[in-house]
This record gives sequence, C-alpha cells and structure tokens, in this order.
Amino acid sequence: MRKKAIANNEISVLLVGNNPIELGLIYEKISDLKGKINRIETAFSLEDTIKKINLMHPNCLLLDDNLGLNPLKAIINNVNALSKEVISITLLKSHNKQEVTSGVQEYIMKEGMDGTRIYYALRNALKFKKTQQFFRIKYYSGKRSVKRLFI
Repeated sequence: MRKKAIANNEISVLLVGNNPIELGLIYEKISDLKGKINRIETAFSLEDTIKKINLMHPNCLLLDDNLGLNPLKAIINNVNALSKEVISITLLKSHNKQEVTSGVQEYIMKEGMDGTRIYYALRNALKFKKTQQFFRIKYYSGKRSVKRLFI
C-alpha cells in the first residue's frame, strides 16, 4: 500500500516577514495545528531566511507581502534557485493586487485567515510543488532519451 503523498508530520514551516507582531499572530494560528505541522520557525530577512532553510530544511515557506516587492522577488528567486529539496512558497496577501506572479505556488488573503485555511493552503502548495518537480524531472529525462535517438 502506498503512503499518502503528504503526511501530517511532513510539513515544516518557515514564516518570513518584517512585522514581528503580525508574524506572531500567524505563528499562534499555525501553532494551534501542532498535530498537523511538525515545526515552525520565523525569519525577518533574506540572509536569515537562507540560513534557516539550511539549518531546519523546511518544506513550506510562508511569505508576508508587507516585505515589499524587491525583497519578495529576491527571496523567491533565491529559494527556487536552491533546488536541494522541495520548498513550496505561499504568499500572505493583505490586498488583492497581482505583484508577484512566478515562483509562488499558493496565495492566502490575510483577512478571514485561520489555522485550518493556512494548513490546507500549505498542503496544497506542497502537493503542487512536488508535482511540478516530478514533471520537470520526467520532461528532462524524456528530452535526453529523445536526443539519444537522433545522435
């Protein structure tokens, strides 16, 4: 029998933002789900984020859009360039503007947000990222085998 794609204890979250009060509120909402989420850490800058990724190896990154457009893009590009393991990125949005379009698997609006919505968004983003990685691997391996036919 095959194991579920994402078990409850597989999810570890890194919260990234620049407002400690707001991150604290989100941390409390997520910590209510201790049975479903393995580990929760916080980071406040790009350097801190990369350091915590290397130390704790999270598979979910929860980004606050209050960081600003350039820091968000820098974090997203650096995390996607790591490619050591699957790290899904979920963006916490305070308004419904489309600023960051690539590299993010899921969006959550801050108003009306609760712990279970965050959990389902993280789980869906992780499934999506794992599916993306699977198809990327299959695409490049298939591309190599087709090249071998013609060489």
